[in-house]
Amino acid sequence: MVDAVVGVLLDKLLALLVREGQQLLEFDSQFDKLKDELGYMQGYIKEADRMRRKEGRHILKLVTRDLRELVYDAEDVIADCYIEFMKQHDGYLLNIVSCCSPRLLKFRLKISKRLKKINQRIEAIQERMKSYLSAAPSTITSREKESTTLLRYPILLEEADIVGLEDDASKVEKWILESQEPSTIIGIVGMGGIGKTTLARKICNRNWIKNSFKHMISVTVSQNCELEDLLKSMLIKMNVDEKSLRKKEVVELLEKLKEELGDEKYLVVLDDVWGNERSWWDSLKSALPRNLGCCVIITTRNENVARTMGAIEKHIHRPKILSDDDSWSLFSKIAFAWNGGKYPNSDVASLGKEIVARCKGLPLAIRVVGGMMLGKGDSVSEWRRILEHLKEALAEEKTGELVMSSLELSYEELPTYLKPCFLCFSMLPEDYVIHVDNIVCWWIGEGFVSETNGRTTFETGKEYLVELCNRCLLIGEPDVFERNIESVRIHDLVRDMAIKIARDVNFTILDERGTQELSAESRRVSIIDNGVIKNVERTGARNSKTESKLRTLWGVGVHMEKEVILNKNLELRKLKRLRVLTATFPYRKNQEQIIMKDWLYGITSLLNLVSLSLEHCMVEQLPDSIGNLHNLQFFDLGGFDNLKMLPSTITKLDKLIFFRIIGCPSLTCMPEEIGRLSKLERLDWRPYANRSQKIASRIGQLKNLGQLNVLRVEIENQNYLQELILNVLSELKHLLRVEISFYAYRYEGDASVSKLNHLLWPLQCLEELTLTSYPGESTPVWLSPTSLPNLKILCIDHGNRLRYMSPKFWEGNWKIEGLCLINLYELEEEWIMFLRAMPSLRMVRVRNCPRLKSFPLYVTQDDAIWRKEDDNTPGGH
Repeated sequence: MVDAVVGVLLDKLLALLVREGQQLLEFDSQFDKLKDELGYMQGYIKEADRMRRKEGRHILKLVTRDLRELVYDAEDVIADCYIEFMKQHDGYLLNIVSCCSPRLLKFRLKISKRLKKINQRIEAIQERMKSYLSAAPSTITSREKESTTLLRYPILLEEADIVGLEDDASKVEKWILESQEPSTIIGIVGMGGIGKTTLARKICNRNWIKNSFKHMISVTVSQNCELEDLLKSMLIKMNVDEKSLRKKEVVELLEKLKEELGDEKYLVVLDDVWGNERSWWDSLKSALPRNLGCCVIITTRNENVARTMGAIEKHIHRPKILSDDDSWSLFSKIAFAWNGGKYPNSDVASLGKEIVARCKGLPLAIRVVGGMMLGKGDSVSEWRRILEHLKEALAEEKTGELVMSSLELSYEELPTYLKPCFLCFSMLPEDYVIHVDNIVCWWIGEGFVSETNGRTTFETGKEYLVELCNRCLLIGEPDVFERNIESVRIHDLVRDMAIKIARDVNFTILDERGTQELSAESRRVSIIDNGVIKNVERTGARNSKTESKLRTLWGVGVHMEKEVILNKNLELRKLKRLRVLTATFPYRKNQEQIIMKDWLYGITSLLNLVSLSLEHCMVEQLPDSIGNLHNLQFFDLGGFDNLKMLPSTITKLDKLIFFRIIGCPSLTCMPEEIGRLSKLERLDWRPYANRSQKIASRIGQLKNLGQLNVLRVEIENQNYLQELILNVLSELKHLLRVEISFYAYRYEGDASVSKLNHLLWPLQCLEELTLTSYPGESTPVWLSPTSLPNLKILCIDHGNRLRYMSPKFWEGNWKIEGLCLINLYELEEEWIMFLRAMPSLRMVRVRNCPRLKSFPLYVTQDDAIWRKEDDNTPGGH
């Protein structure tokens, strides 16, 4: 298969050469030759993609390996030119020819030599390719045109996976509900891809199961289980504050879990347990009270694991493969989502059923093949082509190997632009859940995503992610209203396939077990929760003359004592090609400030950096030189407990589109002139602190951020509120999502609260609004269908005094589809009033609203979820 990165970066490089050609050609004529040669090479890549299953794949692999390095080097040359331009002209790419300083002349000579060598390498590669490929095509086939079209179908959530599981679910539910034993252990056992996790989730989502247990906890165990991490995950699922768990030892965590469970009934799901259960199960079991009716469900591929953990024969369920009818039903839901799940014609149906037969009833194989066919529409020729490929790929496969072959074919059928995005998941650990914002920032930083059809890079990146979910290569975790994907994870078998391909195309350097190696040739490295990295000492060594090629360094949960991210040999100043840097450290002591301060200064030399995310650095200030990072588009700071202020130079980051500050309690003010960040689209300013009036005086500058569409802020006092509301929100015409927290609001009596009622101007475009800790007894008058005519999502959280909605709230019909009411202990409204005022209401989440009248579900500390399709309320929908 053709290298995923080559196709994407080659297209990007050509677009850059065309767009900025005038300035670059004035700099050196070699750029003109580079553009022409790469354009010719692009035609060969298109041709190569069509011969991926024919003879010559080994030669093609060698050629694309050379081409990959060439494309990287060419992009580095252009990046170096732009950095030099910024240095010489204070950010303006103008009149480079008139600058004839000795330093610049030397730089130009060096660039010219590098370009000449690159062009010579291109010629050598072309000679090799001509021996194995026909001439570059003059036109692009219809298939290639289709491959550039995003799949914009409804997000396929877990509903698509429940086909054929009804009897299985009923069987296990009966074991659960009829058990009178203390802590019954149930095992769900079967091969990878058979549907174990899906079955467990289906059971836990049953209302009668939810109503039977006070606590329901589902956690993924995975191969490298650490008891400390497992306990923290379980406690967080029980709404225990994460910060309170940071310093606790394992013994304390066990005691805390036992305390939280108490004498109540609980259901615990331990998903994807492997063969190392003895190292943690005995300890965990000691913290699970042996209360009557409680239950633990274990999903595992190894039946001995379930038995070792206490599951007896009568409580072991072995899911079977799907029947022909259920297989076709599942496949149709996915492959024909564009047509309401119905096949378009009999020819496609005949081919489709033959394709499904090749999947031998394995749910995961059916899903990924169905996702692969989703973009093929009603083209009989395309369906026939895929069937022939499946026959070739699956002809001799054993059932256990069938899923991997179908996965690899599904990857081959991905459009070029999705392949490198997907391969990033090879670097994440098993069962790792990553937030949509984080993975999209990574993709953009690497250059895998570009603006398309008037959409920003961030919007395009989110569409890429949705498409990978639609193709069933990723599992999307929806937001609270199941409207959008909030985070994603990857099935362990799909991850195995991603690792295999990533190693094959040298996307990242991995050994046979998926362990990453950090060497001078590494382009990408991730270190998550102290994962093992080989050969750290060989990279970035102080006396090394080899320039590091590292582009992405992704470190989460890395302890200082491991000396990986902060290793003295991994000197940041040596990583001049770095585009993406994520570093999240566990809670640490103040005496480590000095090494972190030096490390942060090293970051400011990374002039190619596009995405920077840092968490839990114990420093009081950031270096002023942070303003040198002119390529930075994503800047994320969290958990800087000692950070007192941000340098004013941050406002020089004129490409910044995403700026997030969370959990920095010592931070006293926004940077001056923040309004200069004119390209900012998303601002999340929640330091969680007692702040000075400087914030109120500066926040008015946000009205200059005309591109802002997502804003999350805190409100402290009346002056701050007036500045924010009158001078900011009323000026921001493109706002789609707003979250306002009144957490630190100083209540000054009814007169002060009444002023809140008249400050917010109508926001015509706003679609989502969240109000947290609103201090009034009634909602503000601006919270009405007239002021917010396009609002679709409304969340009101922790209003301790809120008793009723204002009369304006009920005047007219809302377009609200999702409503969330949380911890509103005094709210006394009638449920039927919400139904009548919100005819489009689709889903409601209610928690701890004991005085909400006539709500059809029992409201506890867990969410009570109302859905329109389940409603039988008189006078309702």
